[in-house]
Amino acid sequence: MSVSRLPPIAAVILAGGRGSRMGGPLPKPLVPLAGQPLIARVLARLGPSLRPVLISANEPQLYAGFGHPVLADTVEGFAGPLAGLDAAAAWLAARAPGVEAVLTLPADTPFLPADLVPELCAGPPGRVCVASFEGHLQPTIAVWPLAKLRGLRALLRQAGNRSIRTLLERTGFETVTFPPDPAAPGGDPFFNVNTPEELEVAAACLSK
Repeated sequence: MSVSRLPPIAAVILAGGRGSRMGGPLPKPLVPLAGQPLIARVLARLGPSLRPVLISANEPQLYAGFGHPVLADTVEGFAGPLAGLDAAAAWLAARAPGVEAVLTLPADTPFLPADLVPELCAGPPGRVCVASFEGHLQPTIAVWPLAKLRGLRALLRQAGNRSIRTLLERTGFETVTFPPDPAAPGGDPFFNVNTPEELEVAAACLSK
């Protein structure tokens, strides 16, 4: 699907993770990689077809300088990426009624494919489409039709059912497989940075 034929689609960067394995004083999305915060590298991978771009974070003041609306979770407790998706869906319904779908992306994936959006949007209309690499599903990298998110708030209120995979099983989904990227660590375009060691690996790839 060409960029010009994409449906009205927004994006939400999931930056609410605790990032405890990274250590240090900064939240993981703000940790610098080759001179840029991880989240800035994710934002740079997004094309102009995605509007608006939202940031899901429970410390909005830390992300105010990136020029995008920052949304705190609307449910109590640490509910994970589903809470960010829920907040984005509510924001879009109230302020961007023309948007039909939302792309979710974690804030620690600096090697995202350039064709991520058109490839994910090329699936059957109205279906959730999830990225995959070498047989490994990437549940937080997906395009979600907003109609599929009705009832998400109720799911979040159920103890023990806050997994994004649970929502995928309920909605059904299509898998979109992406090829290796020689510029990414191990060829993995969805390589995510969780530890100082992985940060070093990512930096080494960028320095080549």
